[in-house]
Amino acid sequence: MRQDNALEVALATALADPARQGGFETAFLAAELYVCPTGGAPAPHLIPGFDVPLRLDGVVLKSGQKATAVFSRPEFATPVFGEPASMIMRGRHLLEGFSDGYVVLNPGQTQGLVLTPEDMSAILVAAGDAQPFTDSADVVLTNPDPEPHLLVARLKIALDDDAIKAAWLARSANRGTGVQGWRLEVRADIDAATVRERVQAAVEGLDFGGEPLDLLVAPPIGADGVGLKVI
Repeated sequence: MRQDNALEVALATALADPARQGGFETAFLAAELYVCPTGGAPAPHLIPGFDVPLRLDGVVLKSGQKATAVFSRPEFATPVFGEPASMIMRGRHLLEGFSDGYVVLNPGQTQGLVLTPEDMSAILVAAGDAQPFTDSADVVLTNPDPEPHLLVARLKIALDDDAIKAAWLARSANRGTGVQGWRLEVRADIDAATVRERVQAAVEGLDFGGEPLDLLVAPPIGADGVGLKVI
């Protein structure tokens, strides 16, 4: 039996209860989406959008509007385009690159969703600088030492919400520049904007010595984060 992934779970939840739309937005931003580049996937040494133009196959909606097609798993593209999707894009990157048109998630499947340019712009604005993913080899993460007891206590209070499932606080260091900072990774079923507001309230008045605090917001599925477990 096929097991739904984080994006599919969040989509089903949001379709059943529109009040849970924020959880879908968080999952979409963090998701690995499968797309079909027009003319096939570019050669491995070429970077789409930089070395070669990136155009993605799409469909025509019932309204007559053309929409870029994206899928939560590669095989979902086969009934639409005759073959599995050949390229992966992070949800946030897709929104940033294609927010001037329409996007349809999982066309041809039982559950799907159309995102308008207004929808995508609103999701990006709400997310702000909160990143939804952790795949950076340039950053080294470690447990805070000594433990910042006041910060942790404030975060525990601010993030006390049934929709916030876990959080990890880590010290960060950039391998190339040596710049040090903090990173808070939050796993939640709500939108990034709500998480950011709670974190901002928790850190108000605290002195970080000029070091940045990076916020990552992702759906509550996957391996544990790195650092001190706050929740």
